Amino acid sequence: MKRAISIGLFLATVFSPAFAQETMPITNYAKCFSDWKIKSFKGKANFQVTQSPKQMITLKTEGTNFMLAKEFRHFKMADFPFINFEWMVEKLPKGADLRARATDDQAAGVYVTLPSFPECINFKAIGYVWDTSAPPGTYNSKGFGNIKYVVLKSQDKDAIGQWHAEKRNFVEDFQNLWGVRPGKRKVVVSLAADSDNTRSSSTASFGNVFFSKN
Repeated sequence: MKRAISIGLFLATVFSPAFAQETMPITNYAKCFSDWKIKSFKGKANFQVTQSPKQMITLKTEGTNFMLAKEFRHFKMADFPFINFEWMVEKLPKGADLRARATDDQAAGVYVTLPSFPECINFKAIGYVWDTSAPPGTYNSKGFGNIKYVVLKSQDKDAIGQWHAEKRNFVEDFQNLWGVRPGKRKVVVSLAADSDNTRSSSTASFGNVFFSKN
């Protein structure tokens, strides 16, 4: 009941007129993610957008790895330093653990990336992830030197199948983890899911995602 009340207050706040002036939307369900780029790293991207009774996007993997990405050019990081999102995981990739390269899979991740030219190799990213095994905390990616993980959810069986609201000061995280100061630059936000290393499967959904001033 407490979780339901918490999510209800979260949604009520998001859609209030006063709050709208303090936020910048990332997801726009009216466009059904047509303004996002699909990036498939292994296998075919499998996702579904639902409008009712709740607006959400569900990502499913079967030994696959993909993400949807949205770019914000000339983004003033200091103006909206917080990233907010809702997520729910129904199925975790079996045996996944980001602490080892061979098992580095996550059912759900919200990535914030700061690219520089050439973008394919020159970027810094933070992945806010829901891991299967690694306890909450900060980790270096075992496969990519330009990615750092912040595990927000893991191991709690009671959390599965429930919606959770998250809020992170990503500007502060980039300062602490990468030594990057806030500036006006290109920022990319991605919703990701993968189970290719463990050759398993996963199911996760995301609701509203937005930047905020506070």
